[in-house]
Amino acid sequence: MYLINYTSDDFQKHLQKSDTVIVPIGSVEAHGHHLPLGTDIFSPRLFCQMIEEKIGDYVWIAPEIPYGQSYDLSVYPGTIHVPSEVLAEYVYAVGKSLYENGLKKLIFLNGHGGNINALNLASEKLAQLGMTVLTINWWLDFSKEILTITEGQGHAGEDETSAILYYDERLVQMDKATKNFKKPLYRVYFKDRGKILYENAMSGDATLATKEKGEKIFKLLTEKIVEIILNVRNGKYIAD
Repeated sequence: MYLINYTSDDFQKHLQKSDTVIVPIGSVEAHGHHLPLGTDIFSPRLFCQMIEEKIGDYVWIAPEIPYGQSYDLSVYPGTIHVPSEVLAEYVYAVGKSLYENGLKKLIFLNGHGGNINALNLASEKLAQLGMTVLTINWWLDFSKEILTITEGQGHAGEDETSAILYYDERLVQMDKATKNFKKPLYRVYFKDRGKILYENAMSGDATLATKEKGEKIFKLLTEKIVEIILNVRNGKYIAD
């Protein structure tokens, strides 16, 4: 149920069907020379479309939040960076308003790693209101499953490039796909970290990406995400 497609009266009437809402979170950020700036928006958007097809009567889907924390990649043209503390407050305000409208369970469907700190901060505050909040980081939480399909992962790497090829291959310039295997030894911050670590605004091997791999990723992960959503909706999120 796409929230913005309903009138106020119809929203109130259908609220009894579900008190669970998905909020897709993305970023506008450089993804190599071959992927669009909206890559982290498009993946959650397609997941939501596939979720709607499968369990649309059981969950609300709110409009996406397109901007995110992109400190590392802000050295590259087109990247829009929102500091974590600002993003956390904004996301909290959105979640609080959803809660006040009767949506008691919230799932952040996140498409961008830089958003994680802000989403954790917002989730802690929302939980204090009485809301149940879950963040799904699709490329991270299902890394094991993705690596049954691709040889590797990375920012604008094989997995993300395959995902966008499946989303809309017209947006991908595969002739510009490159490789970058640099990885930090530690979780360390330093000047020009983004330019050094994410050379050419990417990591991994984008040249191995295919549309077919993207299709497999989306279909496999959608099944996993749907199961999680239904469990959260039904209050099943703690192992006995």
